[in-house]
Amino acid sequence: MTHKKLDQDARHLIEPDDKFVAWHFAYLAKMVAVDSRSFGVAEFEGDRKVPSDMKEILALAEDYLRQIGFTSIKINQNTSGSAHPFPLLLAQGPLDPEKPTILFYAHLDKQPYMDDGNFLKWDGVPPTELTWNADRTRAYGRGAADDLSGVISIGMSVHALLKTLEAEGNEDPFSKMPCNIKIMYETEEECGSHSLSLQIKQNPDFFKEIDCVIITDVVNPATGVPGLTASLRGILQSEIELEKVDPSNPEDPQTVLYKILASLIHENHSLAVDAIAQADIPLTDEERDGLRQVPMTVNDLRDMAGILPAIAMTVPDDKESVLAAQLRKSFANVRPGHRVTGSVVLGQAGVRIKFKGSPIEQNLEQGLRSLIEEKNTFHLQVQFEKISQNTGQAEFDLIMTASSKDPHSGVTGGPFPIAELQIAKMVESIANHYGSLNIETRSLNLSQKDQGRLFDSSIAKAIVEIRIAAGNLHEEAQDHLKKHLLAHAPEGFQLRIKSDKGANPWRTEISDPIFQQILKSLEVGYHTKPCLYGCGGSIPFVPKLMEALGPIPPLCLGAYDTESRMHEPGESLSIPDLLGCTRTIINFITELDKIDK
Repeated sequence: MTHKKLDQDARHLIEPDDKFVAWHFAYLAKMVAVDSRSFGVAEFEGDRKVPSDMKEILALAEDYLRQIGFTSIKINQNTSGSAHPFPLLLAQGPLDPEKPTILFYAHLDKQPYMDDGNFLKWDGVPPTELTWNADRTRAYGRGAADDLSGVISIGMSVHALLKTLEAEGNEDPFSKMPCNIKIMYETEEECGSHSLSLQIKQNPDFFKEIDCVIITDVVNPATGVPGLTASLRGILQSEIELEKVDPSNPEDPQTVLYKILASLIHENHSLAVDAIAQADIPLTDEERDGLRQVPMTVNDLRDMAGILPAIAMTVPDDKESVLAAQLRKSFANVRPGHRVTGSVVLGQAGVRIKFKGSPIEQNLEQGLRSLIEEKNTFHLQVQFEKISQNTGQAEFDLIMTASSKDPHSGVTGGPFPIAELQIAKMVESIANHYGSLNIETRSLNLSQKDQGRLFDSSIAKAIVEIRIAAGNLHEEAQDHLKKHLLAHAPEGFQLRIKSDKGANPWRTEISDPIFQQILKSLEVGYHTKPCLYGCGGSIPFVPKLMEALGPIPPLCLGAYDTESRMHEPGESLSIPDLLGCTRTIINFITELDKIDK
């Protein structure tokens, strides 16, 4: 059987109403049903208190691969001594030294649900239940896109080739495959891939003699439009907590923390940690031209992030500038420290402001409204309400909204104002205007729509996330961030900084002939021309694996689209993108041995 016919016949199986595809969708439903959150648990009453040990999802993934035809499967145990070991699944077919070898990567762990036990943000359906839209072009559930789509796309493509070879009478179809297949399913990607480098070192033979890596954990630029990702931002994430250590200091810890957070951005919302921002590598003319070719408009990009119509962007209002800010600029994001969230930009933020002392100005409310209007330069939607007032005290709730969603911080973050940082800037302005000694603040819990209540804990605490662009290294950037935060902590307060996540940015040249072949395969798989793209998100696995394997071409493919709402409530999977990615992989496998290396 020629490779050309193998490719054509195998791709013929990849149709949405084919029973072959339905078999894989059944496994997708089973995988969505498993709680494999690697962080951010205890989201609601009765929720689990510690992350999954991943045994259930790994057993299901192993069964899935064995049903496809893999017999050599290992669940590697992390020996680092971590309380949550996050094993690695390693599978491979028979290895022929005369054939090229592809390593496939996807991950099995998931983001938090970002909802309470009623799951109203999931339309009342538990996120562990796979549901479909009317025409079955989109499937909903936590992890359906990120990254079970990659798990299924890899499995379906290999399975289609094996089934096609088997139909030709091959009793050992793996031996007739055009190349060697290795698969790696991680269970720690969403919480930072901390043990990945160690686990790679534990398995040197598995990671030997690999010709290229296919990573199915990025987003396509539009539904049904394939992109080849050539860059990723890195990430820093730290939990910071401020404690008053000098009782004689009259300032309120939460107000001081807001001032510290406000220092992270300039008035134009650009990153004010200068050592990080100045390390960003500028785009080349060729890269800028590539951004102009991306089939999206500014309105598409705004809609993807759920940005309200009146909101002003933090960069010029053109597609090139918006994409550059999303893909190749470092930016700061902040979330309340007491709220369980995934790696998102919270669309809404709120604060309760208490004025104390005697007497309280009669026109205080009007003065605050005028100041808020003046300082709201990005035109966020404002809700301002007086909670109480008497001769010695007045309380107000301020809620600012930039987005109708809580979008993925990596994919969308950069060109739009962050509500939590705008709240911090507003508190700073109010404190400067009225005097911070007379003010106390508490962060509002807005985890449910239109709900504004105080968090149970009054500890001044926040999550600071920096998406770092190419040119930065996460360890150096972490030091720069720490120095910046400590420099803005006043005397009488102790600022504790606990690093949570860290990953380097990544970018690659596309001169290797393998990149030209994958672009051809993408066109075959999606029936439309692909574009070179980037991803503002972070995949800790990519730079770590490239460091471990050396100069091996990494091919980052999207099995889901910009409408997928990964990391948000309501995550969904675009079936055209899943099947397009699968057909792409089939074609690439059958063409790899023709590439002149």
